Amino acid sequence: MRRPSLIALIAITVLFAGAALPARAADPIGENGVMIILIDEGASPVQRDLDAVETAALTIARGTTAGTIAAASYGVESNEIVSADSGPAGTRLVDDVVTEIRSMDIGPGRSDQFAALTDAFSFLSRIDAVEGSRVAFITSGRILGESENTRERLVSVADLFSAEGWVIDVITLPSSEPVLRDLLSGLSTGSDGVFYDTGTAEGVAALFENYSALSLENAMDVEMHDNSAAIVTLDIAPHTTEFTTVFVRQHDMVDVAVFSPNGTRAASEMENVEIRETPSAVIIRIISPVPGNWTLQGSGPASKLVASVDVRNPLDLRLIEQPPLPVGEAAIIEAAAFNGESAQLLSGAEMTATISKASGTTEVVSLNDAGENGDQFAADGIYSVQLSAPKSQGINDVVLQLTWTDYSSILRSDTAFRSESFPTLSLTAVNDVETAVGKYATVARVQVRVGDYPYLTSPSDIKAVLNGSAGSFDAIVLTVDEPELGMAWEFDIAAIIPETGAYEVEVVLDSIFEGRAYTRVAPLATSSALIVEEPDLILGLPIWLFGVIGALLIVVAVFTIWVSRKTSPFGFIMDDADRVVVDFSRLDRSLIRRLLSKSSVDAGEVKDLPFAGGTFKFSGDKVKLVHKRAVGDPSMRVNSRPVGPEVDLGENVWLGVGGRLLTFQKATTMAVDEESADAGDSVTGIGSAAPVSSPGD
Repeated sequence: MRRPSLIALIAITVLFAGAALPARAADPIGENGVMIILIDEGASPVQRDLDAVETAALTIARGTTAGTIAAASYGVESNEIVSADSGPAGTRLVDDVVTEIRSMDIGPGRSDQFAALTDAFSFLSRIDAVEGSRVAFITSGRILGESENTRERLVSVADLFSAEGWVIDVITLPSSEPVLRDLLSGLSTGSDGVFYDTGTAEGVAALFENYSALSLENAMDVEMHDNSAAIVTLDIAPHTTEFTTVFVRQHDMVDVAVFSPNGTRAASEMENVEIRETPSAVIIRIISPVPGNWTLQGSGPASKLVASVDVRNPLDLRLIEQPPLPVGEAAIIEAAAFNGESAQLLSGAEMTATISKASGTTEVVSLNDAGENGDQFAADGIYSVQLSAPKSQGINDVVLQLTWTDYSSILRSDTAFRSESFPTLSLTAVNDVETAVGKYATVARVQVRVGDYPYLTSPSDIKAVLNGSAGSFDAIVLTVDEPELGMAWEFDIAAIIPETGAYEVEVVLDSIFEGRAYTRVAPLATSSALIVEEPDLILGLPIWLFGVIGALLIVVAVFTIWVSRKTSPFGFIMDDADRVVVDFSRLDRSLIRRLLSKSSVDAGEVKDLPFAGGTFKFSGDKVKLVHKRAVGDPSMRVNSRPVGPEVDLGENVWLGVGGRLLTFQKATTMAVDEESADAGDSVTGIGSAAPVSSPGD
């Protein structure tokens, strides 16, 4: 009769609080590789061997990472190797081969091991198997045609597989003789494979570790003494749906058992208990165990006993997903024990979090579901706590721990949350603001940064309010510069100031950063403003400016009239030969002298005069010489008499200076001799020989 599959019992996935065993460590094949399972028909007469075959073959079939599984049995002759995709189809293929061996009345005393390995090599060659493909060679060790050259032949086979990059794992059965185990171990060693001896607890445990889908936690590892008992306790948490204990024993006389918290031994007669037993392994599975302290026990002769436990609890502790927490602000974290996607209500449970912060410090906090200390709603399954403000941005590792007041069991999980530096505001007030009624004036400047770096945001996200003696009123926000269209990091705050005084500036930033809505309030700043009355304007100009312009125009007009009323220089200075010495009407004078001294000509302006220190003053049709004796020529004479302070010049008035005689004439006929003509161009004021007349002519 076919026995139930043991592997179907142990192929479950359960969480543990400790480190998992290195599953699949010896089976790094990959989805393109092939796993061939060859089973020795010589196991048929021995129940212990049949149990070991079933356990080993189905464990490998379930746990291999190969994409293809092939299987066959072998005895005196080898059966055809048949393949299937890994997964359910591959497991059924291996299960069928095991069933055929169990159905045999008696197997061969010896099997043709070499023929089976040759067929496996041919199969792998025919399908061009990739490197890393493996052969699980399950054997009783009794070799058909064994001779003195057997070891050398096995080494040759191992070398043949190794040359192609293929591996042979050897699994010897409990009935294998020690000398054959030693012989066959060389086959696996030579091909870089693994040797498993299912006749020992260590061999069975290693097979489970490398191929089982279970993540087994070691609960018991003892060396038993004769007629002694080994006992360990196991805490089963509430909500556990099942747990499985795998006992691996070195001696089949060792009795193993699992006891419930009330002391009842788990038995196969119970509806929620399944027990499967082999000479080397006993598997006890309990469905919906009551929470509390369970006991694992082993008793019997001196031997090695190992027990591993696989616990399935659907509760998954994790933080409620949220955007990063702002650095420098108190924040709330939330967590729950989920069953699928639903947070579970937990009775008598406590949740704590150990937080390793990005700043390097550690904080332990208690979360609550009582609607306090950051928890929004009581008894909703969401546990919350308000944290102290994160000091650094980065990843904050969290270890969540769930305990119960009535049980000693603990559930843990590792998670994390991120803290991030959010934008901050810096506000600088403008002091001594001068503005006019109804005009906008800049009262402050605000900058937005993330850490030490500018952060671009929209001015629409910033609100500004001014508070003064006249009350509160809104201000406008203007970008100083726009690195991106409509985005800036520096803004001016402007407002229409109603009256002179001090105004407190409030600036608030409401925006979204890293997926989280946040609010930033800038430190208050105070600006003082002065309302200046603007003058009345005409054509955009102040009235007083028109007055100034009018006054200037009047001054210019008066000055122009004053200048125009003065007599322009006229007449000539002639020597005693009737040669023109000075033509006053044609003197080259500066503009200033022509305007301010129009009717006066200083003797120093006329370079050809033989004297200085005098001034010619013209008035109407008369000319007067004002002589300054202190600075002029003291030898000057008028009509042979010493010169006085003032002399009226006329046509019969002669000036004697340095041996020269000069007279003033209003007009001249320009009767010039050759010497005068030759020197005419050198006479002061003369530009041509044209007749010149006086103003009265």
